[in-house]
Order: sequence, then C-alpha cells, then structure tokens
Amino acid sequence: MSLLGVDVGTNGCKAIILNTNGEVIARASRSYNLETPRPGWVELDADLVWISIKQSIKEAVNSVPDDPVQTIGVSAMGDTVTACDSNFNPLQNSIVAFDTRNIQDAEIFKKKFGKSGIFQITGQPVHPTYSITKIHWIKRNLPEIFYATDYFLCYEEFITAKLCGNPITSYSTASRTMAFNIHQYCWWEEILDFVDLSPDRLPLLGSSGSKAGLVLPAVAQELGLRKDVIVVVGGHDQPCGALACGLFDDGIVMDSTGTVEVLLLTTKTPMLTQEMLDATICFWPHVVQEEYCACGQILTAGAAFRWYCEQFGMHENDISVFDAMTSGFSPEPANTLFIPHLSGSGTPEFNPAAKGALYGLTLNTDVFEIGKSILEGLCFELKINIELLENTGLLIDTIRAVGGAVKSDKWMQLKADITGKEIQACQLVDQCPQGAAILAGFGIGLFGTLSKSAGFLKSKYQTFSPNRDFTEAYDEKFQKYIKFRSVIFELYDTL
Repeated sequence: MSLLGVDVGTNGCKAIILNTNGEVIARASRSYNLETPRPGWVELDADLVWISIKQSIKEAVNSVPDDPVQTIGVSAMGDTVTACDSNFNPLQNSIVAFDTRNIQDAEIFKKKFGKSGIFQITGQPVHPTYSITKIHWIKRNLPEIFYATDYFLCYEEFITAKLCGNPITSYSTASRTMAFNIHQYCWWEEILDFVDLSPDRLPLLGSSGSKAGLVLPAVAQELGLRKDVIVVVGGHDQPCGALACGLFDDGIVMDSTGTVEVLLLTTKTPMLTQEMLDATICFWPHVVQEEYCACGQILTAGAAFRWYCEQFGMHENDISVFDAMTSGFSPEPANTLFIPHLSGSGTPEFNPAAKGALYGLTLNTDVFEIGKSILEGLCFELKINIELLENTGLLIDTIRAVGGAVKSDKWMQLKADITGKEIQACQLVDQCPQGAAILAGFGIGLFGTLSKSAGFLKSKYQTFSPNRDFTEAYDEKFQKYIKFRSVIFELYDTL
C-alpha cells in the first residue's frame, strides 16, 4: 500500500508516492509556463496543467507497480481561480494569484465592506490576490464568461474534481478566496450576494483528510490506478508544507521559498487585531483541525531569482544554477541595493503597484554583485517580516527553511547573517506533496491524529547560525535598505 501526494504550483506540478514507512518510493514532475497576454496579466492554461498532472501521476505510478497507490491527496497554490463548466472544463485561462488586473475590484470590496469588516470575517487583508476579486473582475469585464460559469474553482478542488468528479475543497484553500467565514467554516453569503454569486457555483467544503470520493474509472484506467483508490480532501500548499515539516511547536516558523516566499507559523486562534490588520498579516485554517496559520509574504522571491537567471544567462550546466550564481560572490555585503518587488510588494504594505529597483551600479559592478544584491534584498524583506511578526507578540526563535532555496548553502547563510536567527534548512524535498500524502494517509486511518504524523517523514535539517563577523555589517546595510525602500515607495504613486 502506498500514498500519493500531488502538488500544483505556479510553474509546475509534482507527484510523490510514499510507502507506509514514510519513504519516497517514486516521484515525477512536469513544468508549464505562465502566460502574460498584457502588462499586469498573469494566466495559466488549466487544461495544460491537468495534462501535466496526469503525466506526472502516471509516470510515478508506473515506476512502482508492486506497491499500488491506495489513496491520493492534493496540495495546491491558493487564490488562482478558473472558470469552469458543469464538467469542470475551463472556459478561459486561470487568473493567477499575482495577476494585478483587478486592483480596482479590490478597492470596490474595500469601500463596500471595509478593510476591518473583511478581515474580521475572512482573516484576509483586502488585496487583489484573492479569488473573489478576480471573479468580480470577470463579472465586470467578461459577463458572458461569468454567467456561463458553473463553477469557479481554485486548483485544489479543480484537480480533485478531475480525479473523482466531486468539486470539494479544504477550509485552508477556501479561505484564500476572501469569501470564506473562518469562524463558521462556511461561505460568506453577504460578499457572495454582492457579486451575484450563489454558493452552488463554488466548491463544496470539507476538512483536510476527509474522503472526497473514489477516483473516476476512466481516470483510473488512464493513470494506471486501481478503481478503489480513495481521493481525500487535500489542502493549500503552504499548510501542507508546514504539516510535512512538523510545524507544531511554538517559536518555530516555516520559511518556504517558491515563486512566492511565505513566512508561516501556526496559532490556536486567529489574532484578528487592528495591529495584525495594519501589518497585513493574514490568518486562515491549517490543514490540522483547530489550528490556524499566520503568514507574511514576499510576492516575488523565487520569481526574482528566476528572472535574474533568465536575464543574466545563469543556466544549469555541469553545476547547479545556485552554484553558478554564487560562485563569484564576495564575502562582504554587495555595494548595490535591490528591491525585489517585481510583481507588487508583500507584507507589510501589500502594494500591487510596487516595482522593483536596483541602486548603486558603477562600471565595476558585475553580474555576481547584482546576483548577491538580489538575494540580500530578499533576505532584507524576510527580516522585515520577522520583525513585523515579533512586534505583534509572536515568538520566533528558529526559522525552518524549505523549498528551492535550501539547495544553496550561501543563500541559507545569508538568511542567518541578515536575520540574526538560526536557520534549519530542511533536507526534505517536495514537502508540499508529501504533506498532501500525509493527509491521504490520515484519510484512510493510517494516523490517529495529524499531530501524530509529525515524525512520519523523518526529516533531517542542516543548521546555519549567524556569522557575527558579517551580522553587524548587514545590520548597517539593512538600515540603508530601509531608507532606500521608503524613498522608492514614495515614487509608486507618481511614476
């Protein structure tokens, strides 16, 4: 018996198969490209995503014919929304989370319900990243699509529906729409009425790890699965990753670097104070029942890294792209400053109009110094978010790093030197689909409670401690970064 976890990301998907000892016995992945038809527009071809997921599942399943999959869980990015017909066929491309065409729609919701009113019910600060603002944009600009749509789906429930025919989503993903009541665990009818959207055009709701249904016979045959495979309700990718990393202890925060960098910690109750709202900290249900997640975000982290590699010719050859980028780094802080707001800023401002900036170029500046300033800028934003969370009374002792950045020791050391915190680089690869696989195992009774799954994956960590020889220099540069950042922010409304 084995457990299959699927993860749907912005740039690719993964399928991971675990045995009941928590060991990865198969993995497969596919990549796909974002589409940017206009400035500020970011889309995905949902049909291509589904094809990519099927290919990944089939490849993983075929590689372990003697250990058949018994259950499937889905981890997926939130916010991104797809308009579908009654058979879950997309009517247009998905509108991706960091698409900014709907800035005006977010302002409409702010005026109608108030920033505090929305935050107190949904746990989300008003922002165009959330699904309901994108649905409202579709209604205003593409009414023929809006009224022809049977289901507006995020990717967790879109893939679940494709697998088992049941469009059901977790509370963790539902809350990323900004249309979910995190106290009553139901859709917020008042905001749906404002959009002229009935709840039956949204997914059904269920607890992570509950049963969604059996895989459809035609899908099972196509993917090489048995017909009795159970699909369980999965979760939003960040809580799934936190589950895989055993994020249950106070004082430990998960730093997940993907396209977006998310600083996530868990709480027993949502702290919906004015202080949290002013800091634009969002709260939403964890995949673990009766727990919540809180997070700060850097909207273009891995995306900024990818942009640098594409523009400056850093590609995989005989060494990793991380090693290629960092091979010429000076041990001292770079002389340049980089603001990594290439698709708006994250917390605390959440300004979709924010732009990236590079300062300090001279004739001596080379590609490596620019590269280091990009990583430094991302680490400075991380430090801003840590201080933000600590200033609200949340305890942070240790940062548990996951995602692509852990492949680079130099990036990890920069995080430690700039934040002044111990960094535990989790050697667990692909934590989000493994978290989804844990949920799948929970759904068939493999674990009595999700908290008892903490040691299931036997994760190992490499620790990076702050190098005091550089911490002081980075503290000084951080103050320069904050000053430069404030000057740049003043320009956003004038350029």
